[in-house]
Amino acid sequence: MICITGGQLRLGGNIIFSDLSWRIDAGKRIGLVGPNGSGKTSILRVLTGEYTLENGRVESAKNFTIGYLPQDSAELPQQRVREILWSAFEPVNRMEEEMQSLLQTIQTTVDSTPEHDRALHQYAELQEAFQEQGGYSRESDAKKVLLGLGFDHSDWDRPAAEFSGGWRMRILLAKLLLQKPDLLLLDEPTNHLDADALLWFEQYLTGSQTGMVAVSHDRYFLDRIVSEIAEIETRRFRLFKGNYSKYHVKKEELREQLLAQKRNQDREIAQIENFIDRNRARKDRAAQAQSRIKLLEKMERIEIEEIQDTVSIPLPTIPRSGKEVITLDQVEHLYDETRALHPVSFSLYRGERIGVWGANGAGKSTLLSLMAKKFEPTRGTVTWGYNTHLAYFSQHHAELQNSQQSIYDELAAVAPAEMQTRLRDTLACFLFRGDDIFKPVSVCSGGEKSRLALAKLLVRPINVMILDEPLNHLDLNTIEIFEETLKQYDGTLIFVSHDRFFIDRLAHQVWEIIDGRLRVFRGNFTDYEYAKRSLMDDEEKNNGQEIGARSARQQKLDQKRQEAEERNRLFSIRREQEKKCESIEEQIHEIEEEIEFIEERMASGQLIHSPSEMAKTHKRYKTLLKQKEKLYAKWEKMVEAIQVE
Repeated sequence: MICITGGQLRLGGNIIFSDLSWRIDAGKRIGLVGPNGSGKTSILRVLTGEYTLENGRVESAKNFTIGYLPQDSAELPQQRVREILWSAFEPVNRMEEEMQSLLQTIQTTVDSTPEHDRALHQYAELQEAFQEQGGYSRESDAKKVLLGLGFDHSDWDRPAAEFSGGWRMRILLAKLLLQKPDLLLLDEPTNHLDADALLWFEQYLTGSQTGMVAVSHDRYFLDRIVSEIAEIETRRFRLFKGNYSKYHVKKEELREQLLAQKRNQDREIAQIENFIDRNRARKDRAAQAQSRIKLLEKMERIEIEEIQDTVSIPLPTIPRSGKEVITLDQVEHLYDETRALHPVSFSLYRGERIGVWGANGAGKSTLLSLMAKKFEPTRGTVTWGYNTHLAYFSQHHAELQNSQQSIYDELAAVAPAEMQTRLRDTLACFLFRGDDIFKPVSVCSGGEKSRLALAKLLVRPINVMILDEPLNHLDLNTIEIFEETLKQYDGTLIFVSHDRFFIDRLAHQVWEIIDGRLRVFRGNFTDYEYAKRSLMDDEEKNNGQEIGARSARQQKLDQKRQEAEERNRLFSIRREQEKKCESIEEQIHEIEEEIEFIEERMASGQLIHSPSEMAKTHKRYKTLLKQKEKLYAKWEKMVEAIQVE
């Protein structure tokens, strides 16, 4: 259990929240929602101890543990993936070190001496605890989580620095899940997960006993996982029972009630102010007028978060580009020896709108970066067309990280003269209002910097936009405004997004990237899904026709003898490979049985009185684990080869 009592937090001179009291019981699954900039991330950082309250206190149960996943890229140690994940088992690792020390004591002391017996007793207790806490299953548990989050077996020994920002966030998430803290604090955890990884993550959370507070704009995720919604809005904190859908209904009901109360309060205030204005100068009513003034001062005003209409953001006049905007000629890219993008050639024409779709790591960001000329391709050329004015929005917008300018000045510096009078309107659409526009960029949250980067992009007279995940830090209302703006945009648009509805509203084409290979589909996302289903149906139909044709050809042995012989040859090769796979499977089965037998012996305490036998058994146990891993790797390669054939 952890709780905040009477909490007030001030950052950059602004009160983020005040008088916040919140108790989070063990095992609770809570979604934390609210407008961007309302303080959601700040609350998480207060719970972790990173931020200190100006007033109030944070208290937690003894030995209560917290795991925190930030929304922005986190620094990881310069280690391999397996070393980072292994550190998640630190308590068990220390236990193993202590067991090794005790084992050495047992081996070097005389039997039946007090020191020897004490070491034996301590070793037995530690070994039992070691098994109960999963000491013998650490590696298999770690690999299970790693594979669930979309990694390959080969990633186990790769340096973390080789992975992109999104995959590094997955490594951090894997470590947090393996640590099994009492409470997970997750700030936009689904931003870096593709469909398969997200499904696995949701299933993992459903089967886990760990408590959770998640900041997320993924309504489906919140509906499936949480049983309570915490909302922070205009420095007011409320709790709602149920998932996001139930919260949304209750929220609308509450807003209607508040609107009615505010209308009544506004009428009452107007009447009181009218009385004061009419009677403050009259001697016989001066005391009454003064009493009304004090009443107004003590009255707690009802505040309601402003709901913007779905309007578009004003855009500058953009220059007309040539017909061909961007041309890629046999462009491919490798990171060291890893192929990120297979050769692609295409020309993109003025006014086209491309939605790029695919799993994380498929090559989407690489393609967009090459188009924006952020780096040169390994092979091939990228050519921009005549009068092309291009802007690129990356997922990390590093150019804003250390800016000392205010939000307003940062925007004004890139806006043309015609847009200078509209900057406040643009900033308001991205939730920067009032004095917030003068806040230094350096103290902005990651979400605020992302919104400012989008605002800077929209006020510039550019005719080609390349957007890499632009929706990650936008609330739903701002997403709708952004969509309306892009619908009015006359230039060429290329964007990556995991939001299918966003792609459906804007795209004229969907570019699907799978393992660095590009495939083009005409239409929006609905058309893309229909085309994919049709392709799958056609493939099944063609397979059926091919089987039928082959069966007919086999009746004409004289004409097709050579084909039959070739099939027989391939069948023999395949069968031989299958036999080898079966042999490896038998070896794996035998090793797993021996591992299970050793684990039972170590857990039973049978080896405590025989230190030499214990050391020998432990050495055999490690050898078997390595053999098992090598056999699995060999088996997987053979299975892949069989499937390819």
